[in-house]
Amino acid sequence: MSYRHLFKILQWGLILFCLGFAIVGGVVAERTLELLHCQPHADPALRSCSWLSNALGMRLVPFLTAEGVADYPFVLLRNFWALIAVWVLALVALRRAERNAASAAAAAPGSRPPARPGVTSADMARWAARAGFWALLLGLVGFCIAFGTPILGNQVAREMLGALGCSPGTFDPFSSPCMSAPGFWTHRLTLYVIPLAGPLLAPLWLVMAFWDVLIAWMLLTAAAYFLQRRLALRAS
Repeated sequence: MSYRHLFKILQWGLILFCLGFAIVGGVVAERTLELLHCQPHADPALRSCSWLSNALGMRLVPFLTAEGVADYPFVLLRNFWALIAVWVLALVALRRAERNAASAAAAAPGSRPPARPGVTSADMARWAARAGFWALLLGLVGFCIAFGTPILGNQVAREMLGALGCSPGTFDPFSSPCMSAPGFWTHRLTLYVIPLAGPLLAPLWLVMAFWDVLIAWMLLTAAAYFLQRRLALRAS
């Protein structure tokens, strides 16, 4: 498959994806939820599908309550902005790779540039490793900013608790059954909603509550960096 063919596939896929959800988002979301065979719910104890299907279903449910075409584009951007951004970055990377391959072939003495430079498995592995490294790095930076910034960390924690089924502003972080429920998030986010100290000591809570997550994330980021460096050196 050539760069041009892969670019066209991704380009038209993005166009159809955006048009489908922007025009008939409610119908597309309803059919997708039927295919998933699950009823997504913000409370993990009440959902009837796997975590991956539930994550997708939670982004499709707002389309069912949107008020037609006037709301679909905003719901699309609010729920799938990350996917669209990665899609656009993949298109830009493919376009640059096609131009670089054409320039390198044209600069080679005594050789004719191929009309359609091909995409090899080594190229795909190198791009995947590079995309994985940048995704992990940017995700780590965003996570630290979201949970390590005073005031902002408190707001993000309350939004997360609301998504888990707790009602922000009405629960007691020390006695609420919602906060004492087992899970990945509840016991970590309890620190952020402590009166007065919770919003102001977000950097400290980030280290105390998510030290294991940060270590694992940094190790994965370092591994992705060395992997993409090794693949780049091998290609050169």
